[in-house]
Amino acid sequence: MDRVGQILRALFRRALSEHGRDAPALTDIIVEAAAEPVLRVEFSNGYRTSAPLPANDCFAFCERHAVWDLAGLRRALRVEAHRIYTRMLQDHLVELGRERRAWLAEQMRRLGHGFSRNFRPQRRAGVRLFADEGSTEAQERGIRLLKENLTPEQRQQYEKHWYFEVVGGKTGKRYRIRHGRSMNIDQLDKNGRRVCGWCFFPRGALVTGDVMLAQKLSLELFEAEALMIANKMW
Repeated sequence: MDRVGQILRALFRRALSEHGRDAPALTDIIVEAAAEPVLRVEFSNGYRTSAPLPANDCFAFCERHAVWDLAGLRRALRVEAHRIYTRMLQDHLVELGRERRAWLAEQMRRLGHGFSRNFRPQRRAGVRLFADEGSTEAQERGIRLLKENLTPEQRQQYEKHWYFEVVGGKTGKRYRIRHGRSMNIDQLDKNGRRVCGWCFFPRGALVTGDVMLAQKLSLELFEAEALMIANKMW
């Protein structure tokens, strides 16, 4: 591998590591003339990063591509850079997908396996109760885990209103998940009005925060599968 390619890869790794899933598009390659030339890459979100470009490496690159002026050098660098960055970006997104799936698998393992559409509310003196499962400490841990996996907007909604909204990963429909373990999901129209309700939740005696997190992840990542086993309520 030529040295210029190694320099470009190092710059691109820096950009990808800083931006994660929001990796920007590559927009330009610039060679800054100085006592020691500098190779700078620029991205669509304004991010820039650079590295020294040793004269010997620059000469070897020019010789390989048969370019002997600054304009020709930049053209060759752009072609090479876009080829390298496209491949690195694809690999980066694939790896993020693997990490996301691994994280999701761990969360679902943590929350319990499988979902149910059935609910059996407890009764006391003729009143139906959906009592929280687990100790106070377990309840607090569940709410902490839930909040850690909410977006800032969702967390603000939950802390203010005791519900948060999610967007279905397949259809883009809006859902409101209210604090609770069952019968707590509303589907909303574009004006935020309730269209219908849905009821599904993980099997097992899980605390409220765990149930709500499982519902959120399911609607965002497995919307069709979740609604297939859910009870629809008008």
